[in-house]
Amino acid sequence: MSTAPAPNPPAAPASPTPAPAAAPPHSWWRWPRRAILLIVVAAAAVFVVPPAAVWVKYRSGHSLTDDAFVETHIVNIAPEAVAGRVVRFTADENDRVEAGQVLAEIDPTPYRDQVELAKAKLATAEAELKRQEIALARLKLDVPLQIEIARRTRDAARADRAKADESVKVTEDEVERGIEEAKAALDAATADLALAQIEYDRFADLFKQNAVPQRKWDEVTRTRDAAAAHVRLAEAKLAKAKGDRGKIQVTRKTLEAAETGVGKAEKSVDLATTGNEQIAETEQLAVVKRQTVEEARRGLVAAENTLGYTKIRAPFPGVVVRRARNLGDFASPGVAVLSLYNPDLLYVTANLEETRLRGVAPGNGVRLDIDAFSEPFRGRVVWVNKSTGAQFSLMPRNVVSGEFTKVVQRVPVRIAIEKDDRWPQLRAGLSVRVAIEHGPGDPAWAETAAREMTALETKFNLPTSDAPKPTP
Repeated sequence: MSTAPAPNPPAAPASPTPAPAAAPPHSWWRWPRRAILLIVVAAAAVFVVPPAAVWVKYRSGHSLTDDAFVETHIVNIAPEAVAGRVVRFTADENDRVEAGQVLAEIDPTPYRDQVELAKAKLATAEAELKRQEIALARLKLDVPLQIEIARRTRDAARADRAKADESVKVTEDEVERGIEEAKAALDAATADLALAQIEYDRFADLFKQNAVPQRKWDEVTRTRDAAAAHVRLAEAKLAKAKGDRGKIQVTRKTLEAAETGVGKAEKSVDLATTGNEQIAETEQLAVVKRQTVEEARRGLVAAENTLGYTKIRAPFPGVVVRRARNLGDFASPGVAVLSLYNPDLLYVTANLEETRLRGVAPGNGVRLDIDAFSEPFRGRVVWVNKSTGAQFSLMPRNVVSGEFTKVVQRVPVRIAIEKDDRWPQLRAGLSVRVAIEHGPGDPAWAETAAREMTALETKFNLPTSDAPKPTP
């Protein structure tokens, strides 16, 4: 089956030739209107674009925030170690005070009584120590003298014993030598007598036979008699020498007496030496008494310190900004009575958004617009905190439950204010608009500025009372 071709569509009718448009009425004013528009655009470009460009450039080169305040270290002054009724105020709010100036006073009556009691205890302890030291001095004088006397007596007794011992030895030697000599003399005399007797007996027979003359016989007889006499003399000397042994007993008794004297002298020395132990005991007692005196002295110092704490003093030169107690109120340790701050330690803390930290460095210049002043202050960044302020909020974030809302965090930036003649008019807590210049910073200057602030803070460590401090 064949399909017939579709018929051609009919030709469109020819469009008529357009007629030339008619000229709008008043066409002469088009060119002035365009010129005015161009002039307005050019004026806008001249007067709006440059300031806008300057503003954009300024914003790109600075970090801005109005979350900034003038801050300082407000110190709450409170009694340190005493409690009682406030009986006097010498400074009020807005008063400027100097370091050490009395600000208030607590009733000192009970603390004066404690001082008087401590003085009495100290006087008693010192009197006891003085008595002990006098006794010790007397012992130190007497004991060495007694020891010296006892030692000299012992040395004399030892010398006597040595002499007695030597005398015993000499006597024994002399007696034994005398006995030996007497025995030797007796033996010699006995031998001579024996020879003389032999000679006598031989000549007696010859004399009986008339073989020797009378003279020779008489000589032999005399020789024998003399020898016999020598024997008797030697025996007598031997007996006498043996009798001298009694001298040895006498000298030995003398030696025993000397040894007894030495023993007594040694005991006397030992007894006198015990005085050193008595001195040592007395010295220990004196040490205890000195410790008692030191304890009493420390007790007096503590009581005087406590009395001194009844006068509350300014720890540094500053301005009183708050009086928390009135006359007659009861003040307790650690509970503030007055608050003051150091007017030399004023700075700005700017809480800068974390998205604006780029380009901020310690040492960068800062413009400070304070609402209370018509002209801005100048300052410089001291440091940028290492933590955000949210880390120290009363209710820190907790995303454990899964709920989370992103919030731009703010980082505290400390700014040192450059001093000028308006510095005394600055007040802690004033609002500030901050513009921090971007740049590499000046770490050396920032470190010096931080040290200077720390030096001002160390003034807060001064004592707040006129209490005397114990000496080491």
